[in-house]
Amino acid sequence: MNLKDYIVSIDLGCSKVVAALGTLGANGEVIVADFATCPMPANGFVRGEITNIEVVTKALKGAVSELESRNNIIVSDVFVSVEGRHIVCADNSGFVYIGSDGEILEENVKQLSENMNNVQAPEGKVILSRIPQSYKIDSREIVGNPVGMYGKQLEATYSFLLAGKGVLERIGKAFDRVGINGYKFCAAASATAQVAATSDEKEMGVAVIDLGAGVTNVAIYHDGVLRYAVSIPMGQETINKDIKANAIPDKHIEKLKIKYGYATVSAIPFNELNSVIRIDGRTQHEKAKNIPFRDLCTIINARMLDIVEFVVEEIRTSGYHGKLGAGIVLTGGGSQLKGIDTLFKERTGYEVRLGWAEEGVGAESVEGISAPTMTTAVGLLALAFSEDIGHIKAPKYITKSQEVDRQEEELKKNGKKEKSGDGEGDKEPQTEKSGKKKLGWFKRVIGRIDEAIFGQEVVGDEDM
Repeated sequence: MNLKDYIVSIDLGCSKVVAALGTLGANGEVIVADFATCPMPANGFVRGEITNIEVVTKALKGAVSELESRNNIIVSDVFVSVEGRHIVCADNSGFVYIGSDGEILEENVKQLSENMNNVQAPEGKVILSRIPQSYKIDSREIVGNPVGMYGKQLEATYSFLLAGKGVLERIGKAFDRVGINGYKFCAAASATAQVAATSDEKEMGVAVIDLGAGVTNVAIYHDGVLRYAVSIPMGQETINKDIKANAIPDKHIEKLKIKYGYATVSAIPFNELNSVIRIDGRTQHEKAKNIPFRDLCTIINARMLDIVEFVVEEIRTSGYHGKLGAGIVLTGGGSQLKGIDTLFKERTGYEVRLGWAEEGVGAESVEGISAPTMTTAVGLLALAFSEDIGHIKAPKYITKSQEVDRQEEELKKNGKKEKSGDGEGDKEPQTEKSGKKKLGWFKRVIGRIDEAIFGQEVVGDEDM
């Protein structure tokens, strides 16, 4: 590989951990060089919060270790997604007076931004990001950049994405145990939207909905700006629990749902409407289980309707109901359900499309990153390389030969010290883990930021 800047992202989800390694391409697009995943047990990370730190640490270490081993690196700094009901949006306004000639300069806008950076989070909360929403000149709202305009007072409204301080501290503790001492937290909703929606869609107005296992994340854009982000504490795991209640073994549920499940009856093909799905028993003594397509759809539909209603309510709360010209983009594992776009269109009245990590993602990326379940991990990389997150420079990619040269140079220096009789010649040279490259782009983040069976036709699943 060529010498480039690399960044590692961690999508800490309720069903799995994804660790992704990315760099910037020649045209500024994100290139995903590799990724690794590790399942997250059901009792470890629930609705975006740690419930068992030992379980979370093990899953996190599994994904990171695999990425390190395959790429011969040491991961010490990462961008991490956070989600859950502790994520909230809040607006805050400030103003500055303009000079005697009345011309608004870049330094006036910069001063407003610095003032917002000094705003403190409420008790028990941590500020994840500050996003300028609108400007006013002498109480008159304007569109676009105010630089070059005239007035006496420039006012700005910023949207603050806040997270629970205690939640972040517990997540940070898990990273400490893995040996990762630098981490930057980012709202999963904004990371997903970074690569799932196009710039045109964000300009027209769009809601990006990530149908995750434990939560459903919603990010709303308008005029190219993130206007609202929220994490609904209900996800696809609720559907899995309902399916399990119908005597379906755990190991079959996810595949059954994705392969045969429909989000709405109107999406079921006519030839499958009155058919049943056969699930073979786990042993020869265990009877096969049959479940009709219609019954499976009824289970899925009931929970999905709940999720859709919550999404619609959040869109109304955002103030952008009726302003989403580009409609809705669905992504995440739940977007793989057949007919999910039809259900959302029927219930919301918006145009709906399925999305994945494609906006600003290079074609040289490894196979598999276009899966809907990868959108957040790739979006984190895109955020990390963007100016939106604080102009953070990625680390230099250090080759193995460079590390060997460094060690040899250190040995020579130690040898000279031994000859000079300074008493340090007996000490072993300090080196990194054998043959591994070091990744690190910032030191410790300040404060560790904070209806019944129909028909007789049976469809068998030989793989179940």
